[in-house]
Amino acid sequence: MGTGPTTRTWFGASVCGPAHRRHHVAKQDAWWGTHGRFGSLVVVADGLGSRPHSRLGAVAVCRAVHRAVRGLADHEVPDPSRLFARIETNWRAELAPRDPAECSTTVMLSLIHRSGGVLVGQVGDGLIAFGSGHATERLVTERAGFGNETDALGLPGRRPLWRSRWLPSPPSEFRVLLATDGVADDLRPESLGPFIDHLEQEFRPLPPPERHRRLVAELRAWPTPGHFDDKTLALHWTNRGASACH
Repeated sequence: MGTGPTTRTWFGASVCGPAHRRHHVAKQDAWWGTHGRFGSLVVVADGLGSRPHSRLGAVAVCRAVHRAVRGLADHEVPDPSRLFARIETNWRAELAPRDPAECSTTVMLSLIHRSGGVLVGQVGDGLIAFGSGHATERLVTERAGFGNETDALGLPGRRPLWRSRWLPSPPSEFRVLLATDGVADDLRPESLGPFIDHLEQEFRPLPPPERHRRLVAELRAWPTPGHFDDKTLALHWTNRGASACH
């Protein structure tokens, strides 16, 4: 099993949160879905609000992950440690000559490799949930950070803690949800499976322009009282038959 060069198996959307709109601040979330000889890849990032150029850091890490995957996963399953090291090197190169500490960002990735295996990896807050049918598992169940600050790329004097899982033979209809805090913090553990079902059933069949429009509208009308953060989510799945793309 693999993801063919013309098969896109993901969709997603990202919106600016109420707090940033109110203060005329740009969205600090970013995401990217792409495919190639390696398979298909989705990246979601959330720049740390305490850093002046975190938006640039979030956008740069999407490019950095893609470059690392193209370099290491086109022909073979990548070693996670080597891949994560390459991502950080690429990310710093993307940002130069800026100080990475001013561009700190979380990052989540889902790679559906051409071999059929799935690699998920994460630094910092946010959500990666994966599974098939009614079985849904979170990659990270506890917060990783220092004091009041989440773990992230670019923190001075700290090596980011990568959490990852390689699944060499996932079941059919395997799904991966990636979401930043603005979405993840409002999802109870028991609601993850139904939420993914909702996304798959209500959005996946739609034509891409309509799907994106409706998904953006739902994120902007987020029902949690007092919500303020940027919101980004993406759904990535394994089967070859889908024709969906963002």
